[in-house]
Amino acid sequence: MLESAQVAVLGVLVWSLWRVVYNLYFHPLAHVPGPRWAAATQLWLAYKELWEGVSLSDIRYQLHAQYGDVIRLTPREIHFANPEAFHDIYSVNNKWEKDDHLYRAFDMGLSSLCFPYHEAKQRREVLSPIFSRSAIVSLQSVVLARVDVLCNALNTQYTQGKFSDLSLGFKCFAMDVITSFCYARPVETTSAPDFHAELVHGAEEVLPGLSYGKQSSVIVWCIRNTPRWLVHAVGSRPMMALLCLQDTMRKQIDDIVRNPSELENAPHQIVYHALLDPAAHKGRPLPSKLSLFHEAQVLLSGGTDTVGITLTVVMYNVVRTPAVQERLQAELRAAWPVLDETPRYEDLEKLPYLTALLKEGLRMFPGGAAFPRIVPPEGAVIAGMPVPGGTAVSQCFTFVQHNEAIFERPNEFLPERWLGEDAKALEHYLIVFSKGPRSCIGINLAYCELYLAIAHIFRRFEVTLDPTRTPDFRFHEHYIPCFSGEHLHVSCKPVDS
Repeated sequence: MLESAQVAVLGVLVWSLWRVVYNLYFHPLAHVPGPRWAAATQLWLAYKELWEGVSLSDIRYQLHAQYGDVIRLTPREIHFANPEAFHDIYSVNNKWEKDDHLYRAFDMGLSSLCFPYHEAKQRREVLSPIFSRSAIVSLQSVVLARVDVLCNALNTQYTQGKFSDLSLGFKCFAMDVITSFCYARPVETTSAPDFHAELVHGAEEVLPGLSYGKQSSVIVWCIRNTPRWLVHAVGSRPMMALLCLQDTMRKQIDDIVRNPSELENAPHQIVYHALLDPAAHKGRPLPSKLSLFHEAQVLLSGGTDTVGITLTVVMYNVVRTPAVQERLQAELRAAWPVLDETPRYEDLEKLPYLTALLKEGLRMFPGGAAFPRIVPPEGAVIAGMPVPGGTAVSQCFTFVQHNEAIFERPNEFLPERWLGEDAKALEHYLIVFSKGPRSCIGINLAYCELYLAIAHIFRRFEVTLDPTRTPDFRFHEHYIPCFSGEHLHVSCKPVDS
């Protein structure tokens, strides 16, 4: 028995050594620049992220500065800095699969986020009518109701002599919108005292786990199967709030599946109308309860952070630049002269400076994950470089949107760039919602939230920064940016007319 174990251990060691030698000298990517340890083993990147605590976003920029436009991040993944690579990888014509090494961390394998291409396309066709522009326009009252809650909270905090934490406030707003729009059950985080909603804090607490989960499916399994009693024993109150929300979502799904007539009580069309519509599935089986839950989780997480962070970026850059704020408010007053006569979303869309502000806020989105795709067996040419089949290829959108060859003075907030002669050409490089067949399905809802929130705040309030605090936008990448520094605090003084 002992000899058998020794032989097994020796076999593993020999195999591991051979894999390292193969990755370094015989692998199809052996010629791609990058650290030798990164080429040798996936463990190098795990060590940098998990042990040294270096953000993957910083690692990418450091390696590109050292090695050039193309780097080998792991034995099987390469990342591109050339902005033209983005449209080669995420082209609308590509049917490339996602890389499971990243997406397994979400443990939502029965959702459109993680489905193989063909199944994801079918799920997207089912959900698209709910998130179409016409659907968003007809249901803008759902978003506007949450804007009013946010503005009422800002008003209350001002009368109490407080500065408002909009880093939290905007995430609360976005979470309330997505739960109201998708499930007709807003979680009312915006009503939490000073926006300190346990649900929002809980959602932030789980994000670092993604950096662990993508390293090994074993870690994902352990997280998934952790006994609930143990989570209750060691978890925080925000974590418990998040688990309670998950239980509520599961119960809603159970109730609807058991009694589909429950959908008739919804005040408007919600995602389960589409997901449980036999006609939409064209004869294919309806999703299981677990698949419905996974999809609900994806929509909740995807609908909270991008909008919340973008609103924070726009708010900070407008308020700290008096000329920008004055120009925006002048445009809003001209289009919205009587405060009680609220304009519709489609009217706000026509305002050129407001539109430019929002595009610039999206362009300056601070960062996030690259979304690896697997090159098909026949290989591909990316930014002029032949790439063998089976390679995981990626590009973080910041290498495009913050590229000085495309956007002059990329680190400055310049809404005017979207009003000039080159504005149409620049649209090609505004890719925060990604491109191609796996792009963000909620883009129309996101734009509606951005227009209504920014327009209402700057029309209904005089906004000033807290002079004692400077927001810190440094972040650690855990799929999305996670900020640990000072939040954005502002004073929102209501206007009379």
